[in-house]
This record gives sequence, C-alpha cells and structure tokens, in this order.
Amino acid sequence: MNGIWHKAAKSSLDDKDGITAVVRTTHPLDNWDSLRGAPSGRAEDELRCALQIAPAVYDHPLVSLCLKRSLDVVNAAERDQRWNTWWAPVRDVEHGRLLSIGLLARAWLYDTEIDATALVQAGIEILRGALGERPSWTELAQCEYLDGIQLLIIARRLNEAQGKLQMRRKFRRIETHYAWNADLIRLLLDDYKDGKSLKQHFDLYFDQIRNPSFEASQTNLHVGTIFGVPFLRLRLALIRWIYIERQPVAGNWRNIIAQIGY
Repeated sequence: MNGIWHKAAKSSLDDKDGITAVVRTTHPLDNWDSLRGAPSGRAEDELRCALQIAPAVYDHPLVSLCLKRSLDVVNAAERDQRWNTWWAPVRDVEHGRLLSIGLLARAWLYDTEIDATALVQAGIEILRGALGERPSWTELAQCEYLDGIQLLIIARRLNEAQGKLQMRRKFRRIETHYAWNADLIRLLLDDYKDGKSLKQHFDLYFDQIRNPSFEASQTNLHVGTIFGVPFLRLRLALIRWIYIERQPVAGNWRNIIAQIGY
C-alpha cells in the first residue's frame, strides 16, 4: 500500500498541476468577502491536500503548510457574521463540518490530543444539520450523519453514538457503510475486551477505504456512494489508533497517519 501512496503523492506534488502549484497561486482567504457559500469546503480542501501527501511523505513541508492554511479558513470563518445571514440555513451542518476540520487540523499540526468536548459539539451539529437542513435525505445527508457518529466515537461517546444511530430513517444506497458503523459500535461496547473480532471487522473495511484508488471511484459496489473519503480515512485512522492500538493521540500523529499508508 505504501508504494501506491508514494505514486499518488508524486502525482499530487506535480509542480505545474499539483498541490505545489495550488498553494503557490492561491491563498485560502482569496475573495473572502464575496464568499456566498459556507466556508467549510475551503477548510476541507486544505486538509484534503495534507491528507494526499502525508501517508507517503509525512515530513513534506506542504503538509504543515496545508494544515495551517486550513486553520486560516477556520479562524476567519469563526469570526464571520454570515453564519447569521447567508450561511444561516445550513449553519448546523456546515459549522459542524468546519469545527471538526479545525479540531483535527489543529491537533495534527501541533501533535496534540483532540478537544473531545468541542468534537462532540461538532458531531451533534452535523447530526442535527444532516437531519434538518439538507433538502432531502440523500446519500450526502446520510454520509454526513455517519460522519457525526464517527466524531462521537473518536470522542469516546459510544453510548451516545449508538443512540443517535438507532433511528427510523433508512440509509438506502449506503446500507453497507451504515451497517459497518453500527456493528463497529456494538463491538466497541460488547466485545472490546477480546479485540480480535473488533480488529478483523475494522481492518477489512479500513483496507478498502485507505487505498488511494478508492477515491477515484466513489461509487463502490461493496460500500456504496461515500462522500468525503479523505476525511473518512482520517477518522478511521483515529478510531483504529484509539480503540485497537489503544494509544494516546498526543505525540502520535505520525503513527496515526502512517496507518493510512502502511
């Protein structure tokens, strides 16, 4: 897998068309005052760039630069009054996404623990927004809902995550992704002392998601249409580190990210 990631990173670092060119020619706050849509996507774009490089070349200077650029967007957005105007109709889901990206990028950049209280807030906002702010219960809203569930898992709020997942709405077309998450929570709650069933359940799925080629075709026969694959990889790497490796997050971000590319 590491060789595949090195090949993908080499393509991403192309001086003419890759991330190097992007950071050279753009600033994350370009045209900020005229931004009509919520800025969570901008913050995600920068973190996505870091995630394209780090599994293969963790110490590449663009990794820390992209994390800082992501935080530039988060910091500017947190002070922005448009959450009460233009962005108000999708405030919960988009602010939750922004908050979660900021928490993950900041902890990664400074090699620290993630603020669990704030991560729970981000997860709850995403859950509430996915249910109430998206125009329909499409794959996007369903994926966002499961994103929020995984944030609760990372924050070690397993009972709350299980409760939020037990709902009447159906997760059609991402049923495999939903079922895997439901089984994961069950294993974490019921079979955690054993660990063997948990590791088998987790790694078989993680091996699919962490493969760079998975993102090339987001519609996967075994998984379904999943949005935000790079961030899914990061969340799964954190979950694996916390519950399978059973190690602290602080001081171990290099090893956490290495799980994606090993």
